[in-house]
Amino acid sequence: MTPVDFDASRWPTRLNLGCGFDHREGYLNVDFQSFHEPDLVADVGDLPMLPSGRYSEIVAQDVLEHLPRTATVPTLAEWNRLLMPGGRLVLRVPSLFDLVDLFRRPENLNPNRQEALMQFLFGTQAYTGDTHLTSFTRLLLERQFEDEGFRPVEWSLRDEWLFEIEAEKVGESRFAMSFARFGPLPAQTDVDAFLDAAYQQILGRAPDEAGRYYFAGVLRSGELTYRNVLLQLEGSAEAQARSATSA
Repeated sequence: MTPVDFDASRWPTRLNLGCGFDHREGYLNVDFQSFHEPDLVADVGDLPMLPSGRYSEIVAQDVLEHLPRTATVPTLAEWNRLLMPGGRLVLRVPSLFDLVDLFRRPENLNPNRQEALMQFLFGTQAYTGDTHLTSFTRLLLERQFEDEGFRPVEWSLRDEWLFEIEAEKVGESRFAMSFARFGPLPAQTDVDAFLDAAYQQILGRAPDEAGRYYFAGVLRSGELTYRNVLLQLEGSAEAQARSATSA
């Protein structure tokens, strides 16, 4: 089902995001790939068709590493929005340090084993979306959970390289509160004017040539929405460094 004709009230109050072929009974199964035949075809980091505070559980296993590194915080913020207070977030993501340690082990110092470990690190890259764009450390995840309103309640290591984490929603997302200053986005017809305003508000400067070319292209093609662009700019290293400097 596509977002255009989606009625969230007809579906369960538990979400299985980035489900792939792992369809779960009692969950709304969401994936951006239509060939996985999910209940809803959508971007798991931008789900405006789903109501805020409705869901008791979000399962997102092997998902965050497939998103750009700068999308981690905006995605956690979106999942916070969807969960009710006390709702559960169940994650599985790669542990960078533990995976690197596996590369160094004597039993893994052969080409076949290292090729397998490379797939763990970067994804199989066998089809669109099956590429890992980031990885995780416990230190960074703990800070991101705290900032985005989550408290880890269980944390374990699976297969010596995968974090399995259960977290509880205990507050609001700092990112979402920061993003709220943009208010509702009106329908935009002038892409360049939108980019000028977005760059100035978030980064304090005019768009560089490469940034304008990229964002104008994906906006005009419909590949990204205006909200997607704001989220990417707000989650960028430049925006975070600017925020830290002004704090």
